[in-house]
Formats: sequence, structure tokens, C-alpha cells
Amino acid sequence: MQPLAHRGLTAIAAAGLLVLAATPAAAARTARYDWPQFGLDESKSANNTMETAVGPATVAGLKQLFKTPITDVPDGAPVLLSDVSTATGVRDLVFIQGEHGHLNAYDGHTGAQVWSVSFGPTGGSSNTGPAIDPNRQFVYMNGNDGNVHKLRVADGAEVTGGGWPELAGPGKASSELTIATDPTGASYLYASNEGHGHLTTINLGTGAQHVFSFSCADRPDIHFGAPGAPNDCTVNGPEPWSRGPSYDPSLNLLFQMGGTNNGTTWVPGKVWRQSWVALPPNGSTALRDGGGYPVDSYTPTNWSATVKSDQDIGSGGLLILPAGLSKKYPHLGVQPGKDKKIRLLNLANLSGKGGPGNLGGELQLFDFPQMGLMRSSGSVWTDPRTGSVWALVPGGNGIAGFQIAVDAAGNPSMKLKWFNATSWTTSAFVANGVLYAANGGGEHTDKLSTHQVQALDPTTGKVLWAGNIGQHHWSSPILANGTLYMIDGNSGGFGTGASGDLIAWSLAGK
Repeated sequence: MQPLAHRGLTAIAAAGLLVLAATPAAAARTARYDWPQFGLDESKSANNTMETAVGPATVAGLKQLFKTPITDVPDGAPVLLSDVSTATGVRDLVFIQGEHGHLNAYDGHTGAQVWSVSFGPTGGSSNTGPAIDPNRQFVYMNGNDGNVHKLRVADGAEVTGGGWPELAGPGKASSELTIATDPTGASYLYASNEGHGHLTTINLGTGAQHVFSFSCADRPDIHFGAPGAPNDCTVNGPEPWSRGPSYDPSLNLLFQMGGTNNGTTWVPGKVWRQSWVALPPNGSTALRDGGGYPVDSYTPTNWSATVKSDQDIGSGGLLILPAGLSKKYPHLGVQPGKDKKIRLLNLANLSGKGGPGNLGGELQLFDFPQMGLMRSSGSVWTDPRTGSVWALVPGGNGIAGFQIAVDAAGNPSMKLKWFNATSWTTSAFVANGVLYAANGGGEHTDKLSTHQVQALDPTTGKVLWAGNIGQHHWSSPILANGTLYMIDGNSGGFGTGASGDLIAWSLAGK
């Protein structure tokens, strides 16, 4: 799914939305688009091809537009919806979900808070972020109360009935929400939670849902431990820790992982620990021979050793490469992990053995110890000048650029072209040929002296611009309609999550 472009201001005015005072810069911009979910699109490409204002020739001119204090700091990324008709005018809204259960909407040009809602105990925590409905009328959040909530974008009013709010089950939300639309036009929301490790898939049209359990897969569609549900799944973990699940439209499959936490077993059909699973878009589980199976799965041959050392292979997410890059393997994915390795996978046959429950099968295993732990999501970018495809991968010690090569026999491989060694770097993206990422993050951010959002040349790693920020954990930036946004603050593994800032930069500045 591409970023959602929509009607310009002339058409909006003709439709009766005449109050533009809330967005003073709006009249100067005609190419309008949204950043509707983490990673920008359903495949988590994090490649914004719709940006035109900020690019390699202009990025050095970014200046701070505003800096707004916030009191519930997210451990994820914001999303943005442009040209929203609110009670006080037409605004670009930035939505931020704090780790303590608040969803706040801010004006994207002034930083003023427009509305705020809260769901769940404020003493809880989450690693999730909101997502915007493809119809642009609703924003969703996986609340701290164990439910996914559907809210009107203009004022935060909750929509109830027809299954809403939808149960997501116990345990904190552990991945940012993903929304994907399948070839039939059905749109699905994917919510990942701890609590025996489960993925809830919600049909946004009907409200129907499926639950895939990474811990008790032979018993699907149960939110173990939720009110009124059984609580007899005795396996702890594995938790879906990727920054966000990825949907591949060319295969019509959703990919999510189960981590290594709180247990030592991997049992095909029951316990999908340290494994990537490929699911149909509706999230259903196939039951056979007493087990519950996805469409396909990938588990490394050394799964037991990595489980003992808590080295989740999937926390760095899955980068889906352009279909057809290799005729021999037309469906490829790049998968960084906490084990300091990057896997190149055949997404159409993850293990190479034609089905789920097998070990190994990666096409390439790239050892990258100098990067450290890779728990951030990267970006897939195609250089328009050369046609070359890049996987841009952040991690514990900086960010790196890999070019994807395909030999004469059709065998693909990752080639490291550059490595910008800084410090813990959170999830990255590309916009109009510029790579953006925030360093100085992670659990030890308070021990680091430099915290910046950097703009880099994606082919060389050369820094083109840098903006100073404060301490942060896993929060990451976005850019839409000429404005770059980043949240800092003491969230996640090192602070209370009660103090931080929403910071914006633009070419015009204040």
C-alpha cells in the first residue's frame, strides 16, 4: 500500500472545508499525503517516495519548527493524517500513543494539543503505536486495557458496537499496529501482545477476528488469561517483539515473529519460539495432526542456543524487498536480529523445505558483530538513478547500507557498502532520496552524550544534516509534507515515560 495522497486544498474548499487558519503553511503546499502507520506502509518499506519539498539538495536547510512538551512518552513512532476537519479548523494531525495508555493528537504545524484520550492503567507500558484506517476517518490504538480502540480522527471520540472495542488480550502491546488490505479489498488490523505471545487479526469491515498463539498454536482464537477466557496455556512467551509485523502484497501473507522470552522449547504446531511465521491475511491458523500451523515458518538451526542467550532473531523486523528482484527467488526479505546477524530469506519458501515446522533455509547469513544488537526496523530503498536496491539497517552501534546483488544464476546476496558507526540507532526511513535515523537511543541512552536525528546519503552514509534531541529509547522519526517529526523522552527501559518532547523541523522553521 502506498502512502495515501488525496485531494488538494482547492478541492477541499469546494467541499465546504473552508477554515484553514489552523494550518498557516497549508496554502503553500499542494502535494498532500499521510504517514498512516509505522514503517509508512503495510510492507514496512519505510520508503517515502511522495515527499518533494525536502530532498538531498534542501535537507541541510531544516530548522526547528516547534518543540512541545509531552507527559506520556511513546516507545514507538508517531503517525500523521493531513487536512483533518476539526472543530477548530482544518489541521494536519500528529498522533502519539504514550506508553501509559494516552493517545494524543497534536497540530502538525504548531505542536498544539488538539485532543487526548486514555485507555488502561496509566501505570502500564507498551511498545506500540497507532495506525490510521485506509478510509482516513478513524485512528486505532492497542490500549493498556487489553483492547484495540477505534477513534474518530477529528476529536478522539470512541466508536463502539460491531465488535468495538476489540479484545487484544492480556500483556502489553509489543509491536506497533499494522493495517493491510488484501486483493479482495478487505482491510485487516494486526495487534501483537504479550500474554503467551499472540497476534490478533481484526477484519476492519466486519469486526471478526482471529488469534494466532505463538505459545499454544494448537489452540487458536483464544486470548488466554483475558476475562472469560481460559488461562491454561502453560507455556510462557514467546513474545512478538518485532517493531511491526510486515505484509507482503505479492504473496498475500503477513509475517510476524515469536521471540525467545521465558522458556526453552520450540515445538512445531504448538510453540513457535524464535520463529517467523507467515499467515494468511485474516490471521487464521491451520489445524492438522494435533497442531496449529501457519502457512510457512522460519526457525534458525541454532534456535536453542540463541534462546538461552535471549537473542531474538526477529526484533529487528522484516524488510520485504521488491518482488522480482531475483528470477530464481522473486520474493525476498532481509531480517536483522539481536544475535548480530542478518538473514536473507526466501519469503515464498522460508525453510527451503516447502512448509512450516522446519529448521534453517536462509539464503545468506551475514555476520555483523560490529553493529551490535539489531532491534530497530530499517528501510528498503531503490535508487532511482541506478535501479539498485538497498537495505538500510540500524542497530546498537549505528546504521549501515547494504546493496542487494543478484549473480548471473539468480542468487541474491547482501553487500555491505557503508557503516556509519555512532551509537544505538532506532528505526530508520528514506524520504525523497534521504535516509533519516535517530541515534543515542536504547536502554543506555542516559549514558550517551550525543542524541540526534540525522539525515544521511543512503548510498554512502555521509551525514547531510543533524538535529539535536534528548534521550530516547525506541522512538523513531517520520517525515510528511516537508516536516520532520521526532519524539524524545524517558520512556521504555530507562525511565518513567512521563517527560519528553514532540519536536518538528521544516525548511521554513519558526
